[in-house]
Amino acid sequence: MESALLRRRVVSNDVNPLSEILARPRLSPPRLSELTERLAEIPIDKSLRAGMDLSMFYEGQTEAEIVSLKAYLQERHESGKEDSLDSWLRMVATNRLTGHSTGYFSVYTLPPNQATSPERQRKINRKLGQRPEYRDTRKIILKKSKSLLRALTDGQRRALVKASGSARFLTKDARDTSEIPGGSVALTVTSPPFLDVVQYSADNWLRCWFNGIDADKVARGITMSHTLDEWSKVMGETFAELYRVTKKGGHVAFEVGEIRKASVKLDEYVVPLGLRAGFECVCIVVNAQEFTKTANIWGVSNMRRGTNTNRIVVFKKI
Repeated sequence: MESALLRRRVVSNDVNPLSEILARPRLSPPRLSELTERLAEIPIDKSLRAGMDLSMFYEGQTEAEIVSLKAYLQERHESGKEDSLDSWLRMVATNRLTGHSTGYFSVYTLPPNQATSPERQRKINRKLGQRPEYRDTRKIILKKSKSLLRALTDGQRRALVKASGSARFLTKDARDTSEIPGGSVALTVTSPPFLDVVQYSADNWLRCWFNGIDADKVARGITMSHTLDEWSKVMGETFAELYRVTKKGGHVAFEVGEIRKASVKLDEYVVPLGLRAGFECVCIVVNAQEFTKTANIWGVSNMRRGTNTNRIVVFKKI
């Protein structure tokens, strides 16, 4: 998005297919009037259910609206009719499936980047004495869309639309991006998995369900190294590919953190790998961070557990 707004050419690569679902539609921002008309055209079957028990997250009518939208988007995609309006609706709905306010489809739960398990949600409901209430999904989608589009200027809209014409979205292993020509990239901004810290399937099962994605299959393609040696080997191969695609004078911003109760700072392993690939290390930017609701939910305290700093290693191809 930042590349597009700066009128640069855009190339995105992420082995996680949710990345394209959440990013590409933003390059074709719709008009609210168009979204309102499209939502009104989507049929809602009040008898539809998800095929699995989601009653701990959604009231029955809310679930019917979600499943109806899911079925509509699936049919549009499979028939080749999915357009930029459909993609925008998919993006917003995917991000509104669960959350911690009335701006989401679900009852109160974890923030939207982490979908808790049904068993865990039942415990949350019992603890808070809550039960899912009806949420108007169309109203929520339009409200969020209005918020996303509110500050967009005509100039920014033109920049995004122009970028969409040449933007490339890949879903590849970062060690093999043969579609990107050698020596063509001026700046790469990336952040790898921090060993086996994050469990993809557990966090994304609901978003994957909505979009017809096999979460377990995606998880198998994501680097989940159990040792620093394994992780360093994969990162070394990644740096070799980054060096290939980067133009002379181009930069790579490689964001990592510290793990294992802050005893291991991953930038100390990243710098030698980048140098070995042929890059020059320009600097390391270290940002200390305060934890928010998500960390508190998991009982994480500042500067004691989890990732307390993010560390951006900046490389240059000379």
